[in-house]
Amino acid sequence: MKKLILINAIVWASIVMVGAYLFKGDENWKYFFGLILVAFSIVNCLMANLIKKDKKSCSAFR
Repeated sequence: MKKLILINAIVWASIVMVGAYLFKGDENWKYFFGLILVAFSIVNCLMANLIKKDKKSCSAFR
């Protein structure tokens, strides 16, 4: 699971960097940045829920 979190962080960092390059000087960069924040928050919440479910199911068998 740690590899998945690391890959997710790298993917989002690259999305932000590419978006910053593409939207440089554009007037709609605020909307793009807001969209990226919302999308990252959703993915982060889904991954956190997945980690919580994995911990509960693993601790029951120990």
